[in-house]
Amino acid sequence: METRAPLQRLIALLLVAQMLCLPARALVNLNEGKNQIFAVGTFGVAWDSNIFASNGGQGDYIYSASIGLEYLRRAGLITLNSSVFLDASQFGEFRSENFENPRFSAEFSKQSGRTTGALNLSAARQSRADTAANIRSESWVYEAGLNLKYPVIERYTLTGGFSYNYLDFINNNVLVDLRTYSANLDLFYIYTSERDLVAGYRVRWGDTSDSTSFVDHAFTAGVSGKILPKVSGNVRAGYQVRVPTGYSDGSYEAITASIAATWNATRRTNVTLQAGKDFSTTSTNINVDGTTLNFDLQHALNSKLAVYAGAGYGVNRFLGSAGLGRRDTFFTWNIGAGYTLNEHFKAMLTYSYYRNWSNVAFSDFKRNSVSLNLSSRF
Repeated sequence: METRAPLQRLIALLLVAQMLCLPARALVNLNEGKNQIFAVGTFGVAWDSNIFASNGGQGDYIYSASIGLEYLRRAGLITLNSSVFLDASQFGEFRSENFENPRFSAEFSKQSGRTTGALNLSAARQSRADTAANIRSESWVYEAGLNLKYPVIERYTLTGGFSYNYLDFINNNVLVDLRTYSANLDLFYIYTSERDLVAGYRVRWGDTSDSTSFVDHAFTAGVSGKILPKVSGNVRAGYQVRVPTGYSDGSYEAITASIAATWNATRRTNVTLQAGKDFSTTSTNINVDGTTLNFDLQHALNSKLAVYAGAGYGVNRFLGSAGLGRRDTFFTWNIGAGYTLNEHFKAMLTYSYYRNWSNVAFSDFKRNSVSLNLSSRF
């Protein structure tokens, strides 16, 4: 892989970010505030002990910068949130990993009338460490999604959606591209004024550049709203079947679940729990049954300073003959602090630890990172 732009190019990017932000110290308002434009700039420096997420992987310093514009429109029946950014990173030693990645997103939403919903579109170039292949990869990710909500009668509401995702790896013959399509239909029943019961069905199908494909069928039920006193969110569980083609294996069946809950312990402290169990397909074209569990705690010391901590645990079972019995178990934790000077400037300092245990030698690794990020929004 050829060497990317040198450090001077990153410095030039920062100067451009400064030039963009300085004239725009106030929010740009058009059409009596119905159209708003924000200029956003960030800078970060980090030490990553294992930039390849592999056994024996080496560490490096990483200098990052990002500039972009956000456009918000609040006029008419449809509102719009959109953004366009350019992200760049400079590695201290592994210069071949340097990158400049654009990204774009747009959300069109309708929140009034009987039928409400949103259309989401995004495209982004990504450079990251792939924990399944244990190498760094570059890819384009294209996403589109439509979600709709329709109240049938007083206590019943139907929601549904369609989504599309295309993961396209760049200049890499080892990893496979993946297209995924998904459709879901859910029925909500108002059980109390604070709690809904929900049941639904999701079908998901996908195909890879390696001439394999799959179809998933998932049936779930759960609760949305107040789960317990001071705890609100969504809890769903059910059963799922994946039918792959192009493999010598049969279908896979397993429990599927998702949890997203927040406990507001005090006015300044909240705890968030996120958990999930689902099938996925790796960049190496292997079906995986993954389970994850994450806790995050945030405490506001005052109006400007907050501290946070988190921990996560997960198990990934690589399925079928292609999986070769691989099983990865990971544990991660992090601590940090965030400082908000005003609406225009924020700073965040974070330390994180990641440990992956695997019965495949090159996937058994640990990773430490320390990062400082500064951001400005006008």
